[in-house]
Amino acid sequence: MQGGRHSPRVRRRLGYAVCAAALVVLAGVLRFSWDNTATAGVLVSAIGAFVSVVALVADVLRGDAGSVPHSPDRERRRAADGLAEAVREEWAAEARLRRLRDPVPLDVRWKAADERLADHPQNVRRPLLPAPRDCRIEDVAGWFAARSGRRLVVLGGPGSGKSVLAVRFVLDRLAARQPGGPVPVIFPLAGWDPRGCGLRDWLAQRLAADYHPLAGPADDRHTLARALLDAGLVEPVLDGFDELARHSYGEAVRVINAELDDDLPLLLTSRTDAWASAVAEGDVLTAAEVVRLLPLDLPQAAAHLERTARPLHPADGEPGTVWTPVLRELVDRPGHPLTGALATPLMVALARAVYSDTSRDPSELLDPVRFPTVDAVEEHLLGAFVPAAFTDAGPRATADAVRRLTLLAGELHRRGTRRLAWWELEALLPRALRMYAPGLVSLTVLSALLLPVALARAVRDLSGVEDALSLVATLVGQTLGFAFGVMYLLPAGGGRPDRRLGARQTVVTVTVSTVLWAGFAAADDLRFGFRFGGVTDGWLPDLLGGCLFSLLFTLFFGIAGLPRRPAPLGLPWSGAAGRVAARVCGTALLLAGTGAAGSALLGRSGDPWTLLMGITGAGAGVALLVSGGRRAEEAGGAPPRAGRVAGRFATGAVRGTAAALLIGVTSCTAAGFAASGVTVLKSGATTDLSGRELDGWRFAQRHGVRTAVTGLPVRGVLLFPGRRARPVAYPEGARPPDCSMPLLHDRRCVGFVSRRTVFESRDGAVAVRLGTSGGRTTLAYAANLRSVLPEAARAWLTEAPVSGIVGRCLPPFLAAGVLIGVVGGCVSGVYRALSVPSDIMRATGPQSSLRTDRTASFTRGAVVALLVALVCVPVVALPGDLGGLSHIGTQLWLPLGAAAISLSAWGRFTVARVWLAATGRLPWRLMAFLDDAHRRGVLRQSGAYYEFRHVRLQTYLAGEAAGGDAAHAPLSVPGASMDA
Repeated sequence: MQGGRHSPRVRRRLGYAVCAAALVVLAGVLRFSWDNTATAGVLVSAIGAFVSVVALVADVLRGDAGSVPHSPDRERRRAADGLAEAVREEWAAEARLRRLRDPVPLDVRWKAADERLADHPQNVRRPLLPAPRDCRIEDVAGWFAARSGRRLVVLGGPGSGKSVLAVRFVLDRLAARQPGGPVPVIFPLAGWDPRGCGLRDWLAQRLAADYHPLAGPADDRHTLARALLDAGLVEPVLDGFDELARHSYGEAVRVINAELDDDLPLLLTSRTDAWASAVAEGDVLTAAEVVRLLPLDLPQAAAHLERTARPLHPADGEPGTVWTPVLRELVDRPGHPLTGALATPLMVALARAVYSDTSRDPSELLDPVRFPTVDAVEEHLLGAFVPAAFTDAGPRATADAVRRLTLLAGELHRRGTRRLAWWELEALLPRALRMYAPGLVSLTVLSALLLPVALARAVRDLSGVEDALSLVATLVGQTLGFAFGVMYLLPAGGGRPDRRLGARQTVVTVTVSTVLWAGFAAADDLRFGFRFGGVTDGWLPDLLGGCLFSLLFTLFFGIAGLPRRPAPLGLPWSGAAGRVAARVCGTALLLAGTGAAGSALLGRSGDPWTLLMGITGAGAGVALLVSGGRRAEEAGGAPPRAGRVAGRFATGAVRGTAAALLIGVTSCTAAGFAASGVTVLKSGATTDLSGRELDGWRFAQRHGVRTAVTGLPVRGVLLFPGRRARPVAYPEGARPPDCSMPLLHDRRCVGFVSRRTVFESRDGAVAVRLGTSGGRTTLAYAANLRSVLPEAARAWLTEAPVSGIVGRCLPPFLAAGVLIGVVGGCVSGVYRALSVPSDIMRATGPQSSLRTDRTASFTRGAVVALLVALVCVPVVALPGDLGGLSHIGTQLWLPLGAAAISLSAWGRFTVARVWLAATGRLPWRLMAFLDDAHRRGVLRQSGAYYEFRHVRLQTYLAGEAAGGDAAHAPLSVPGASMDA
């Protein structure tokens, strides 16, 4: 290994120094040799952003180049160690919050179940010494480890402690685990369809979903989760067999027997009646022992309640606790409903929370009128648990907590799930709001970015609209386009888009583009030709244009693979080199952006685009600094390979460009022909105006050239878009938005007053000759000045064969299709390079995944905006006009950055949070409330999800939300079953 000046660190630092020196020299050259300081400022910012992004990609590309590649087996074992750490942290935290060992575990025992529910004794591999008749659940891990070919089925009723046994089993097995060994993982079986998905496939999917780093590839065919399963490094703990669909019990047992290796250890929990049905309809679990958890007797429950309760007040005159009189009464009254209720660990835990941890007197439970049955006692404990958990928060806060948790339980019950994910809370929104939410967030983010420019009174220059009505129409159109694009252009799930998705995107985009451009041509006058950024006839074309504009944004992200319902994502800073690169590039962008924005705000540059690029660059720098300052989140269990980020960017950019180019050119070509066809149909018959006068205009035709001349003063603005490009004339009051970005010496806007205006038409192609000061004339693009002509004159001047109309309208569409392909490639490359599954293996909980996704969303949005700006700035600087393509270029990059944020999981959650808080259904600090409920033991965490402490608690609260109708309804849901 080479060191010194050949080390990667020295090479990286030398590269940064060279880049910095080049930027300084370039800035000096531009500052002192270029007269247009606004142009110099924009180019310095653009080049600085480009160098920073290139440096980041190069650094990540080379950062791990010197590392020795690990063997697949070593990578799998490293991933297993990471999985073991995540599982241990998750369930140890839950055990503490559930107070499973406070002060001692509840003494639950188990014994062998009916032998008809187990395999033949000859097939069950027994230990050398027989197990005792009655065992305690804390002994199950040791008993399990002593057996060869270990398989165990644990049966019990609701709340009997099955899942507590599973949790304690996992923790005890992890405590005895050696590095690189198998990892016990709890898999809630609810949600598995054994008739539609194999067990191994489902286990791999659940591992990848619950521990996102395992979704990374292990080889060309399998994910890391599947590789761990196939290597025997995962010990499945299948919890809640009874939560499967009733009709699939038998099939589930057959699939488990068929797919699991004979020597693979397995623990399965189920209710007794469900397992009996499975055995009757299907088969027993091969080589498995079946045991049954025993109900608690009164001495067991009494011992636990006495040890965890507060003592009686000395004035009461006798020693003991608040439970002592109650328990003494139960001994004297056998068969009391309270005795039956305290036979399950769940009800003992609830009784402890309701009475032992509060000042409430448990003697009320002896009232035969209020509690005549066991069910009445259990319903009372379930209903009193949440208020008891929040009793120290005050009466109003307690009532609010009960109402909010009841709402959440009802929603989960309605959806048939137990898992509460912050990125799925938009399901609580009205359907219409869910559809329009991305567009609303995008407009909000865009408005926040434009606020400094608004203060500089330049919004009208950047928006490209003529009045307030057109601005509103454009914004409404963008919102509608977002809603349609999210529904039809984004894939339903994650992963790479398949061919069917690409075909659907092509068909939908072509169809919608054709229809909307046909409507645009019908509402606007395109007989003079079409140019992006032109003056329109009213608000309807602006509405349709805004819809098309935002439809493009969703198309770009749909090609990149952003799903319709996004999950949390992280960033691929996978080591010290990546984090250093992110911080260095973030610092460079922050300084460059702050300098450019400060220069614009202080009046040294009147270019609002310089201000916007500075704001975007500074925002990207802050996001990179924040992401680089946090602990790296890996995409998988093994260290990232060299060049993974750069390779993903290149792959995404190439594939995205190909797909976007195909869709863009196809849809733009179809749209161009549609617009041309509608324009031809609108042309109709014309009146010969040769030799006539009308409204101050004189008309003539000579040698095939038609002219319309007036001596009336015509006022407006001339836009000079670049070298060898004909200037564009705008009428008075319509300031060209392109004037806000004078990148070249001759890209400028000049006001004019024409004393003699001549429209010239040859084969329907119209130009305008303006008589300006000093007797000079200027030949300009005439479409925007059509409003000064009489309607009959428009038709007469533009009369031409169909080929002429198509020739004037189609080229800008084709150029736009090419630009769509390039921009789509940038978006796809950035999204694929900077999007990895959020690492919840080491996350502290849902709030951590929310912060990670928020940082990643802003970083991706800023980088998307910068890269698209780097594509669009050269387009603007190209000589020629290209049908106003410079206008659409300057309008793309900033809204695309806002779209990247609005389409993220964090953007969707923000809308849900605002709506639910505004309607009073949930608090504004929603995550803090859920975290507080988790800390109080009402909710539990499962990775980035929340769940109610027990399915019976959720069912009870859901019944309260439904007016009591669902209080006793069975719940078959895809979530874990915590029985105590």
